[in-house]
Amino acid sequence: MATRPGLRRLVVSLSLALVACAEHTPAVDELSPAPLPEASYSAAAQAGACVYRILPQESLVLIHVGRAGAMQRLGHDHVIASEDVEGLIEIGADSSSWRADLAVPLRNLIVDRPEYRQRLDLDTEPSDADIAGTYTNMLKVIEPALYPWAVVHARIASIDAGRPTLSVSITLHGVAVEYLLPVELDIDATRLVVSGRVNISHSAFGLTPFAAAGGLLRVADELDVEFRLVGHVVMPCQSSVT
Repeated sequence: MATRPGLRRLVVSLSLALVACAEHTPAVDELSPAPLPEASYSAAAQAGACVYRILPQESLVLIHVGRAGAMQRLGHDHVIASEDVEGLIEIGADSSSWRADLAVPLRNLIVDRPEYRQRLDLDTEPSDADIAGTYTNMLKVIEPALYPWAVVHARIASIDAGRPTLSVSITLHGVAVEYLLPVELDIDATRLVVSGRVNISHSAFGLTPFAAAGGLLRVADELDVEFRLVGHVVMPCQSSVT
């Protein structure tokens, strides 16, 4: 069915309101150094713990950004990706000493790369204008000039049948929120792979999802995050890992 020009312009404008990020992001070297406790991990490695540095080129975080409101059918879901996760993970002989510190540069996020949309089975096709417009809207919400990194700290909460549950603190926009997060963990003396998923929300971090048309089309509060992080040991280690 043909769409009147005025309505078409309204639909495009509303579609731009869904928060995500564009490809034209600044280089990583424009950011401050990742807020990671490098010295303490170096000391742990020197003491014989297995310390793994995350390999950004092999790791991936995907965030499914949904839509809400009475006019949500006019918009798009989006997928935001981080291919630049930095971090360190310590695996000691005693699981109580296991820890992880991660940092995600928020200005380097990627939105709606086709293979990531396909991976999440998203069934609409946002235009280049939609994607570029949502970049601006995301910056208004997360303010990366003021809060350039999302920071994660994790420790073991429990291990059940070999599967760890982590006690995780995520700091975004200056607000820290705690989660219990089951993960899949595959480790040996040289390589580590940890994967899982977690539901977070804008409101938990004091953020207001972007909205248009008086809230008739808006970003959903809830966000579904999935991740796969790959690390390589920084030096030969002595801890027993299985």
